Amino acid sequence: MRRSEAATRPRRRLLLTVGGASVVLAVTAGAVVWTGRHGQEPQASADEGVHVATTVVERADLSDTRTLAGTLGHGRSRVVRGGKDGLVTWLPRIGAEITRGGQLFRVNDNPVPLLYGSTPLYRTLRDEGTVGRDVKVLVDNLRRLGYDFGGQPEVGSWVRVRLAATPTPDGDGDTEGEAASAEVASGESGQDAAPSARPTASASASTSAGAESPSPAPVQVRRGDGVLTSGVIAALKRWQSRTGAAATGELGPGDAVVLSGAVRVGGLLAEPGDTAGGDLLSVTSTVKQVTVPLEANATGTIRKGNTVTVTLPDNGTVRGHVTTLSSDAQAADKDQNAGGEPQLTVTVGLDDADAEPVRDVDSASVRVGFTSATRKGVLVVPVGALLALSEGGYALQRPDGRLLPVRTGLFAKGRVEVSGPGVSEGLRVVTAS
Repeated sequence: MRRSEAATRPRRRLLLTVGGASVVLAVTAGAVVWTGRHGQEPQASADEGVHVATTVVERADLSDTRTLAGTLGHGRSRVVRGGKDGLVTWLPRIGAEITRGGQLFRVNDNPVPLLYGSTPLYRTLRDEGTVGRDVKVLVDNLRRLGYDFGGQPEVGSWVRVRLAATPTPDGDGDTEGEAASAEVASGESGQDAAPSARPTASASASTSAGAESPSPAPVQVRRGDGVLTSGVIAALKRWQSRTGAAATGELGPGDAVVLSGAVRVGGLLAEPGDTAGGDLLSVTSTVKQVTVPLEANATGTIRKGNTVTVTLPDNGTVRGHVTTLSSDAQAADKDQNAGGEPQLTVTVGLDDADAEPVRDVDSASVRVGFTSATRKGVLVVPVGALLALSEGGYALQRPDGRLLPVRTGLFAKGRVEVSGPGVSEGLRVVTAS
């Protein structure tokens, strides 16, 4: 055998050689391992019979997604309880949608309507000049239901409560002082009122010898408060009369249910004739959404507002976004005292909840893809094009055998972001696959 032939045979078997070192033709974590040193200059095989797989560097958007199982439906349900004594005389049908002002159920044949808001009714609203966030719920709902009751005292003003006399359910709103709003304390009104200038009860109370007690102390209106003016009381009477309730001009716990918005009846937990103080029905949102159970320590990069892709049972997809992450971690199995992992519920709103594929599904298992990272317009190559150098770092190999050191970025879907001197869009490099 001639010496020249013996010298060329190893080069037919190996892709390249560097001073006796070689590239190991195996894939470790998706990258070919280069056992030489970056400082050594590789020599490409000149044998045209050796096939070398190549690819080109592309510019593209790269995103990493995480797919989790979820349920398409109307979201988490909540239980509605009755808040007053009496018997249940009517309940809605399952699937019924209740909006602002509509009756959720009837107690002693009196309607209990739905109001929108975040503060429940925790006291009886009766006395003119009553101030608070619960009053704001009543004020906002009456206004949205189309009732006119005049203006509200400005934030910072002081109002004085006027204790109501025994109410008369006449529904006409003709009460003493109705033409005026709740009395504004002397000298303090509008935004110019300062806490230090708070009127005193003694200064404004009657000092006549026959007075049994001084007037209640004035209360300052804070941001987010509503004021129960005579106009609001009159509007409340008109609304009560229209709904078939007794027009008392009062509203207390159990007279209405305050929820965040319109609801869909998901289940009935009582029957007509049951006492009204217990659990009566369960409700959900009226809008289709997706819920995803998730271990509390596995939220990772999932954040409110993140864009997601929902894959439906027919493999169609719809876009959505994360609306809430429940803040209360519950045991995954409440029947077990130990072993259940704490869980959160991620709620996903659909960008087009009325789309036909969604509208035709009442409840179904779906797959939800969460985008955990995105890189726009970066240079990418298949992961198999990376050469992992023994001294650390990565390189790309050109078809002529030269190595280009690169910095790696996001890995996703079999591709990797790369950058470095000499790396540009369209560059052809060797790949293992």
